[in-house]
Parts: sequence; structure tokens; C-alpha cells
Amino acid sequence: MLINLIKNELVKAFYKKRTFISILLITFLIPIIIIAINKGAYSLQSRIYGQLEDSFIFIGSIINGYLATYIVITILISNMPFLYTIIPSEIISGEYQKGTFRIYLTRPPSRNLVLSSKLLYVILSTILIHFFFFIYTLIFALIILGPGDLAVYHKGLLFLGEGDVVFRFIASALISLPVMITVSILCFMFSSLSRNAVAPIILTISTIFIGSAISIIPIDLFEVINPYLFTGYINTFLVAFYDPIPFQEVLNTIFVTFIWSIIFIIITYYTFNKRDITE
Repeated sequence: MLINLIKNELVKAFYKKRTFISILLITFLIPIIIIAINKGAYSLQSRIYGQLEDSFIFIGSIINGYLATYIVITILISNMPFLYTIIPSEIISGEYQKGTFRIYLTRPPSRNLVLSSKLLYVILSTILIHFFFFIYTLIFALIILGPGDLAVYHKGLLFLGEGDVVFRFIASALISLPVMITVSILCFMFSSLSRNAVAPIILTISTIFIGSAISIIPIDLFEVINPYLFTGYINTFLVAFYDPIPFQEVLNTIFVTFIWSIIFIIITYYTFNKRDITE
């Protein structure tokens, strides 16, 4: 029964324009940024080297596909939560708005099964969009700029060998995935409480904005709270490019995001089962 419900969600998603918005935005935006990096390669390299150019002689260029991918991900990762809210924002609230719940929630599939199918679809779509973002960026950047060593900042200028870089990007995608799934589930929860598709997006982005502000503002109280908020781990993907990788921080990310995801899911199931579909 659950498999059939998931298939039903996939079929419905295929005919919704909003399903493809995130993919299309990524598809058109990434090439623009990478081509801009390619055009401004010299000035970018000078900024990275900084005053080191006065003391050392550098041979070759550090501007390559790996660095371009790293820059794009670093710039866009904090804005990616918006793209992950587009699908879950409407998946429940849209059904309420159209009145379709009045029809098929009175049939054999239980509310829990219907909700589970929607939740699994949201998680699946988040995973697909997330990995599409990383893989598409990496492939396009390598086509335009080619491979090479990756220069990043970690306790100074750190060079990661070309043979190690792909593993680092895979690790960064996996490390950042739990945070993005939590964002999608948060929006999914708001969707179960709303009757329009706009409110869940606004509420989710507002929550992330407040959480991000707490992680940035240097106040003692906020520094105590921040480790327990999933929003404080949005940029944790950067640890994949540290040497060595701080695995304790990765485990903290997984633990905190898992706890918040469970909380959001419990709230969603409770409110969905209590809601009057005839309203």
C-alpha cells in the first residue's frame, strides 16, 4: 500500500510545475557563476594568494574546476534551504486548499500511510536535488576549468591534492545532507499546519534566518544555545575540506539534525491525525 501511495505522489509531482523549479534554477545559475569565475580568474587568484605573492614565486594557476565548485557551494549552500522548501511547502497544504483530502482520506489508506508516503517523497526529492546540485556543479566546473589541486583556507592556505579532492566533495555533500533534510521536514511540518503553500516557505526561511543570526551574533547566551540548533550546522560541509576531518563535529551534526527531524515528524503526525478534513 505504501509503495503505491509513493508512486501516486511521484505521478502527481511530475505534473506540478513547482517540482522542477529547484532543478531549473540550479541548472541555469551554476553556469553563470562558473563562467564568471573563469573570466575573473586572475583577480581571484591574486586575492587568494594575497601578500604571499610578494614573498614567493608561484608557478601555474590555482583556478580550476575544483576551486570553482568549492566557491559555488560555499556561496550558495546557505541559500539552498529555500530551494528545498518549494516541494514540501505545498505537498500537504495544497491538498487542503484543493479539498482532495476530503475524498481520499475517507478511503482505506490510513492517514499515517498517506502522510508517510508524502514524507518519504519529500526526503527523496531533497536527496535528489542536493546531489544534483553538487554533481552538476562539479561536472560543469571541470568541463570549463579542468582539474587540479584545491586551495582552501584552514589554519592558513591549505592545498589538497587532486586525487583526494573528489572524496572531499562527496564527504561535503553527505555531511550537509542531514541539515537539508531537516529543513525540508521543518517545511513539511509547517505545510501540515497551513492551507496555502506560501506560509510554510516564509515560516521555514524565517526560522533559518533567526537560527543563523543566533549562530553569528557573538553573545554568550547564543553561543550556549547554538550547538543545539540545526541551523548552526548549515556550513558544516566545510569540515570535509579540513585536514584532518573533525569527525566529532560530523557526528554532532548528524545527532542534532536527527533529533530535530524526529521532533518535527512527531508534531506533523500528531497535528495531521487531529485535523478536521471537513473544515
